[in-house]
Amino acid sequence: MFRGIYTPIVTPFDEKEEIDYQKLLVNLSKLADTPLEGLVVLGSNGEFPYLTEREKLDISTFVLKEKAEKQKVIVGASHESVFQMKRFIDKIQPFEPSALLVLPPHYYKSSMKEEALYQFFVDIADYSPMPIMLYNMPGNTGINMPASLVVKLSCHPNILGIKDTAGNIVQLSQIVGETEKDFSVFAGSASYLLPALAIGAKGATLALSNVLAEKCCEIYQLFNEGEMVKALEQQQKIIRINTLVTAGIGVPALKYAMDLKGYQGGMPRKPMQLLTEDEKTRVRKALAEAEV
Repeated sequence: MFRGIYTPIVTPFDEKEEIDYQKLLVNLSKLADTPLEGLVVLGSNGEFPYLTEREKLDISTFVLKEKAEKQKVIVGASHESVFQMKRFIDKIQPFEPSALLVLPPHYYKSSMKEEALYQFFVDIADYSPMPIMLYNMPGNTGINMPASLVVKLSCHPNILGIKDTAGNIVQLSQIVGETEKDFSVFAGSASYLLPALAIGAKGATLALSNVLAEKCCEIYQLFNEGEMVKALEQQQKIIRINTLVTAGIGVPALKYAMDLKGYQGGMPRKPMQLLTEDEKTRVRKALAEAEV
């Protein structure tokens, strides 16, 4: 079972937009000293749509080699077809990631009815020697995986959980309530970390934990210790900064916040833009508020 707080790591780029592995190594070293349960590589915060297939394999194998021994690594493996998925699985399997994180195919949205999505994930789960974690991210894919679909897929022995960024606490509650206890439901945003834990989520994958890993883990710990008032106080403090580094501004704001905290955010890859001075000010203020 997967539980605890995972960080979807960024991909630092240099001035030439090449992957800066030295900066990545600095981040991995610092994250190793936090209470994080694991890392996610090739997630949305890793700018995976902007990476070549070779880069995806290189950065995944680098992280699997350099990560802390205590930490699990989930690799983003999303591709639009079963054929592409199988090829990627064959290439990444020798490096033994803990699981694969997979989005629903979404380019041909009108054809992606529930049965098509069900068969897509079953075909992948049947083929993969590694566990599969579903990834519901309607904000980017335009497709919301309904609770009914997730519940059916949870019956597959090789589909062990879901990262859900929809932010629909009712849908999340239904998934938790109708899947088996060993199915890991993860919140996909720090904005509703505590509410998700309260309705039974096992953990979360949080962009903000690239910046405030200890605080995100503290909320998780306080909840597990029954310290709900203290957990709520900490949850409220992180709302503004979390909004800026996710839906508000996005990855460039996350990378800038990392730089402020001594991590190595690096450059974003175009067409993403560097922050304006006004945006930098907003991030600095929100980060200061979160750390009070």
